[in-house]
Amino acid sequence: MTVTDTLDLAVTPPPGGQILHATARATVIWGDCRDPQVIAQVPAGYGLLCTDPPYGKAYKSGRSSNFQQIAGDDGSVDWPAVLAEWVGPVGTWVRGLATKRHVYVFGYTAEQLAGPLRLGGTADLVWDKTQHGSGALDIPWGSSHERITMGVHVKQQANRAAGEGRGAARLRRGTVLRYPRPNGAAARRHSNEKPVPLMADLIESSTVRGDLVVDPCAGSGSTGVAAVLEGRRCFLVEIDRLNAEETVRRVKAAERIADQIDAA
Repeated sequence: MTVTDTLDLAVTPPPGGQILHATARATVIWGDCRDPQVIAQVPAGYGLLCTDPPYGKAYKSGRSSNFQQIAGDDGSVDWPAVLAEWVGPVGTWVRGLATKRHVYVFGYTAEQLAGPLRLGGTADLVWDKTQHGSGALDIPWGSSHERITMGVHVKQQANRAAGEGRGAARLRRGTVLRYPRPNGAAARRHSNEKPVPLMADLIESSTVRGDLVVDPCAGSGSTGVAAVLEGRRCFLVEIDRLNAEETVRRVKAAERIADQIDAA
């Protein structure tokens, strides 16, 4: 792994990835999150896994020719198995996500994630985008929501069987989160960009200031921006070079704001 200047125009990340940005608040790696050398770099015992992996639907945006098909979104990747390596494979008690800490994964059900990610309690959340997209134009309904599975990672099977990992991080609230999705001219960074306030809501719900938030499928970096602005740290990995560089730009801007807040 090497620290590199973003003027390097290679399009395929090297084994172990390349660090594009590293500060006390944020690390951004251009790399493949399936690469064991990349996974090995995440600090052990981190505080939250919050990510939006490809859904295996071969999505290609019709809104802009600038948005190409998302890498790994052809159904050939077992994403729950990939994320299992990030929370810590079975048989490991220290690596990856700290036990009894939370995960938020977009697009997959609790049934798909509970086994691989060793989840105790789970909750089905809904992101209400407040407006529908074009979607499949041959049916009369346009999708206006996305599924989010929240779960509590419990490393030992005996503890999961005993019902551990079912506590709440804060006062209970509804499972529908209403945040407008970037639309029209605002949708300029990524075909499936998440609004920062949505990500901040998830992060604030399950972490405290100073915790490390990990997103191995960072996209354009909304998770990292939200984490920095919420006083958390972030560790981000993105395989697409342009998206990784956009993540760096956005995270740096968030760091400047956080620095101003801390200095006030």
